Amino acid sequence: MKITTIAKISVYAATLGFAFMLPATAHAQSDMAPDEYPFSATEVAIAQPVQTATTNQAKADFEGKVSLPYAVKCGSKNLEPGQYSLSVKSEGTSQVVTINGGGQNMNMPVREVSTHRVTSPSALLVRKSGEGRKLEAVYVDGLKATLYLEASTSEGQARIERLPIS
Repeated sequence: MKITTIAKISVYAATLGFAFMLPATAHAQSDMAPDEYPFSATEVAIAQPVQTATTNQAKADFEGKVSLPYAVKCGSKNLEPGQYSLSVKSEGTSQVVTINGGGQNMNMPVREVSTHRVTSPSALLVRKSGEGRKLEAVYVDGLKATLYLEASTSEGQARIERLPIS
């Protein structure tokens, strides 16, 4: 009796398994792509506004804010401690870093060096030496690049600090 029960169950299971392998039936829909529509609208060409190229309309490649806990020399200017906004914009084949804050507006052309390292948050790279601190570069995670402010650096032994950009 147990053998017949097992045989019946295995036949039902095989039948059920075969039924699940069959494709589901589908029915066509009427009016899927009708030839005529209940309303008729004429095409109207809408005049698009003309955009003029100005420096204010240029979309920044990156924007962020940074807090300087100490004074930093940046080119010929000194940035006092405080909050600054930072943006990176592409101008042709080069890029420009803009720093705003503390009553100053600085535009600096930069030299880009692509990095293929593990991602780290965007940051200002500040070189600490005997004379004080100097803005060396900007690392932008979204661009996967380090943007150096000067072409060459002669201080190989100085320490680099990272100030996070939010």
